[in-house]
Amino acid sequence: MTVRRILVLLLTLAVVLGVTSPAAAAPPAARSTTVTSFDGTSIVVNFFPAAGLPAGERAPSVLVGPGWGGAGETDPDAPAVAGLRQRGYNVLTWDPRGFGRSGGAASVDHYRYEGRDMQALLSWLARQPEARLDRTGDPRVGMAGGSYGGGIQFVTAAIDRRVDAIVPTIAWNSLVNSLYPNHTPKSGWGNLLCAFGSAGTNRVVAQVKETCGLAATGGLPDAALEAWWRDHGPAGRLIDRVRVPTMIVQGTVDTLFPLREGIANYQALRANGTPVKMVWFCGGHGTCLTPAGAAGHVEALTVAWFDRWLKRARTNTGPGFEYVDDAGVWRGAPKYPLATTHRVTRSGSGTLSFSPADTSGSDVAAAPATNAVSVPGPAYRGQVVGSPTVKLTYRGTGTAPRTSLYAQLVDGTKVAGNFATALPVTLDGKTHTLEVPLGAVAWSGATLVLQITGASRLYYPQRVTGSVTYRATVTYPVTPPAHAVRISGN
Repeated sequence: MTVRRILVLLLTLAVVLGVTSPAAAAPPAARSTTVTSFDGTSIVVNFFPAAGLPAGERAPSVLVGPGWGGAGETDPDAPAVAGLRQRGYNVLTWDPRGFGRSGGAASVDHYRYEGRDMQALLSWLARQPEARLDRTGDPRVGMAGGSYGGGIQFVTAAIDRRVDAIVPTIAWNSLVNSLYPNHTPKSGWGNLLCAFGSAGTNRVVAQVKETCGLAATGGLPDAALEAWWRDHGPAGRLIDRVRVPTMIVQGTVDTLFPLREGIANYQALRANGTPVKMVWFCGGHGTCLTPAGAAGHVEALTVAWFDRWLKRARTNTGPGFEYVDDAGVWRGAPKYPLATTHRVTRSGSGTLSFSPADTSGSDVAAAPATNAVSVPGPAYRGQVVGSPTVKLTYRGTGTAPRTSLYAQLVDGTKVAGNFATALPVTLDGKTHTLEVPLGAVAWSGATLVLQITGASRLYYPQRVTGSVTYRATVTYPVTPPAHAVRISGN
């Protein structure tokens, strides 16, 4: 038999068996499917191979999660997907349990439910021919996404060592501290979250429904419900198990999961020796009212983080702490807090009368109040970077034994960070003292004033009429501005 006849026979056999040469193989294609989780729940996934990935080649992957009440991205050209695909990453999105086309009921990123759903997705990803593997069943994978899609990253990394790097954005440390700071219901965001969670065909577990009922009345969870919420976030045992390189991205005007939530996660990971970077940008669950700085910087930092830890490239990921200040300048330092930070204090006293007629701000952003008393800030050179602290010695009376007042840092027509901090007070006519950290800020103005008011729409409306006489001491973390950083991509 001639060589030519042998080649013809081999080619014929290849056609019959459906075997083609690599050059003739079809390029990788996007696809959607369902993955069955541990309890039989169907989770819808969307898989987008890296742009230009040749047939037969493999790339690292990134899982990108949606926000609360949302479904996974299905558009390959959407910024959250296309930006990573163009840089050589497969992208997997999904409809979380209870949302979109997936089954089950949302249990708020719990490790026993949504966490195990993610384990099923990781196992599915490991079987995809486009996914680069570290070993059989173990994909080279990172995670990105914001809010609900940020919280699931801590959970997944804590329970499954197959995750190689995460970039949780505007996520939380403690949902109790976020939703009930200082035992005060943050009903502005609470009502919005309940609306998102119940929209359309969304389904949530009974504990979420119970909490939504409380949000409508300003009630606090009982001990059992509070314990349930404490078990739904990285605070405590989960954060101690996160060992993968983590870049925490938090918003300077986020009034749902404020900067202090990101700081708590950052400090816990640093204490564990986990490679960690923290980035503060002007955004999040809130409205940026100051210059936001160079566009695209956070996105470029995210890609650099994945390049460093997924592609194992010698990529510069920048300083360990980056923040944009209220002038829109991106600055960086090796770590938080800045080593040059010193404490500056200022005190003042007065009397505040308050009633249910008081109001200020909106459901998602604080604003200067008309009925308020003020403590002028200190004269300083530099920036306030971090959380000021207020110590309040007071006595008061009212139509109920307890309520909350609200403290915010005002600079002209703006509230720094758009955030108001609840100050729980006892109105029994006796002298009391409380010390509370305020919301963290990155603020340059030396004209900050502490304003204490009777109501903020971030929280449930004031229900008490009363009066408080106080002396307040505010301690500010002041530092020379950190060095301006080179903007990624410029």
